Amino acid sequence: MKIWYSILSLCILICAWACKPEPAETDVRSPEEISLVPKPQNLKLKEDKPFIWTAKTNIYFSEDLKQEAAYLQDLFQSGLGSKNEAETLSAERQKDRGVVLKLGYISENPEAYQLSINSQRILIEGASPAGVMRAIQSLRLLLIPEFFEKNKRERWAIPSLEITDYPAFKHRGMLLDVCRHFFDEETVKKYIDLLALYKMNVLHLHLTEDQGWRIESENWPKLNSISSWRTEEDGSRYGGYYTKDQLKQLVAYAAERHIRIIPEIELPGHSQAALAAYPQFSCLGAKADIEVVNDWGVFKEIYCAGNDSTFLFLQSILEEVMEIFPSEYIHIGGDEAPKFRWENCAKCQHRMQKEGLHDERELQSYFIQRIEKFLNKNGRKLIGWDEILEGGLSANATLQSWRGIEGGIAAARSGHYAIMSPTSHCYLDYGLERIDLQKIYNFDPIPEELSPEERAYILGAECNMWTEHVPNAENLDYKVNPRMQGIAEVLWTYPQQRDFPEFFNRMQGQYPILEALDVNYGPEALGASIYAEVYPDSNKVFIGAKRSLELLNLEVLWNGAKGPWGFDLLESGTLQAQAYKNGKAYGDSIKQKFAFHKALARETKYKSKFEKWYSAGGELALVNGTLGSINFRDGQWQGFSGKDVELQIDLGSLQDIQSVSSNFYHYNNAWIFRPELYEVAYSADGKQWQLLGSAKPQLKAEERGQHLVSLKVSALTKARYIKIRAKSILKVPDWHEAAGSEAWVFIDEVIVE
Repeated sequence: MKIWYSILSLCILICAWACKPEPAETDVRSPEEISLVPKPQNLKLKEDKPFIWTAKTNIYFSEDLKQEAAYLQDLFQSGLGSKNEAETLSAERQKDRGVVLKLGYISENPEAYQLSINSQRILIEGASPAGVMRAIQSLRLLLIPEFFEKNKRERWAIPSLEITDYPAFKHRGMLLDVCRHFFDEETVKKYIDLLALYKMNVLHLHLTEDQGWRIESENWPKLNSISSWRTEEDGSRYGGYYTKDQLKQLVAYAAERHIRIIPEIELPGHSQAALAAYPQFSCLGAKADIEVVNDWGVFKEIYCAGNDSTFLFLQSILEEVMEIFPSEYIHIGGDEAPKFRWENCAKCQHRMQKEGLHDERELQSYFIQRIEKFLNKNGRKLIGWDEILEGGLSANATLQSWRGIEGGIAAARSGHYAIMSPTSHCYLDYGLERIDLQKIYNFDPIPEELSPEERAYILGAECNMWTEHVPNAENLDYKVNPRMQGIAEVLWTYPQQRDFPEFFNRMQGQYPILEALDVNYGPEALGASIYAEVYPDSNKVFIGAKRSLELLNLEVLWNGAKGPWGFDLLESGTLQAQAYKNGKAYGDSIKQKFAFHKALARETKYKSKFEKWYSAGGELALVNGTLGSINFRDGQWQGFSGKDVELQIDLGSLQDIQSVSSNFYHYNNAWIFRPELYEVAYSADGKQWQLLGSAKPQLKAEERGQHLVSLKVSALTKARYIKIRAKSILKVPDWHEAAGSEAWVFIDEVIVE
């Protein structure tokens, strides 16, 4: 009896083992779950069982793909617990079961590839090793998210399909600023891996700044003992730098994934950290007391263009840079270089006379061209921000356009290559109220104005992550993701194949992967937005809140009480909105203050024109009732550069007037100054004017920090027309770091009561 019982038990166990479905067969992405980002050019599903990857799966590779095969081995070792066998591909192995990596895919695009998967075999064929690496990343994204958690399993299933793919743009990058806040090499490696996963191919590493020098220099050791560290306001010491060995390891790590690291060494501006260690290369001379900056903004200490020793110093630095970075491109910055020191430097003025230069802009061009000749002599090419256009573009320079797309257009039309990084779409340090995922996704790096021949000069684009307000890696993740994935698809997938709702759905499949990779991603959008619609015909302003996505719920409060999503503005107050997704808050609660007054929606005429970068919505922006916040990039501030604010408002009829007021923004770090004087005039007919009064700010121009300054003129009168003038400081004062540059005035509303 005991024998029969033992036999029966054994049979039950064998049956249970034999009948149990393999987890790999069930844990495979269904067609609906395949969510590749960026979207491939062509993807075709096959009616076949999935490929099952086990420890016994063999990898066969062409001799020149040894590095890619090793990378693939390492990927699956973390999921299997053991390393797959890999051997050189031979004729007899061409059709064996397993994984084959080979070259030979015919395409003019070196990153093109074909990925073919069936139940017996995975074939990866690339136009180059880079194409093979892009195929490997697609293969990774076909696996379930648990694979990225490095959970050990005996089998992993990959759906059967065929992909033919290639990128739309040659240059697909992200800038990471490690100067304002320093990130260790492990964080940089994490972003190299993320860039590789989403088929980007450039990491633009911003290594020198006013606030810190992040690259080891053996020739100039004070750059690391002094320039790499700053004293914070609380007295603490902040900073650090990468050793040459660490940077070489990062370069090698990136190269294994076919990512190029382009180093940026700022010149002639953004160089105060370097000049703190070696002031002899400044216009002030060797005895100058210059400190590494512990604040944000633009500073007037720049390299002296009149000293030949300055160029020898920079050439020595660049030699060390080229020793570390094999990139064909070296980025030299070239942006935001105040000319105040040069204007007041005898050596720089002598240089201008000697070289026949007409102004300091041409002196900057001379500076850039001299550096470019040195780089070209050493087999490298120069990239600079769009300010290098000023005074004449260097012969072989590539331009990175950040102040809009105009710089890129000018470069392309003059036969120069350009990389697009406009603040309007590509600055990931900007909040979601300025740049959300959909806005990034709608970005087209190629301006419509360019001819087909000129469009060939647009190499691609970069998203920029400046880190003034990014104190740690967790916050870095939150701001970069998922917006970086959006730009990745913009640069890989052709416009006619892009569709935001479809991309949004695919992106949902990426979040479990990002979680598995310990990436703290943020929301796609604010969740809610608040708006004001101006109707001049009826002199009304309609205000409201709306959700950014249909799947969200919205709660709206007006002056603290629940209200409708939209209504006419009939009193001053605060509108607040919070979006919810599946019962949980989605993004932050947003608030907007509104002012109800007599000038709402009235005709406004400008004598001085606001700048297009800070239009606040156009010519009715100062009569839409919407008040600006402490964030000067909130879209409510209207900016005037280097000129007074002058405008006239028609109230429509003779009105009783008690006061006229406006709010102004003051943040001199960003060259934004409160006005010197606020004047208000009034008229019954628009011809005869009288002064209603004036007001001066109590806040001094030297005051640091961000401030809202309200200026008001009070007087009882009757008027139909109101004229205001806010007198600008015009030029940044001599005591300021950006002395001589045009000063901004920011205004948010003209409130007539």
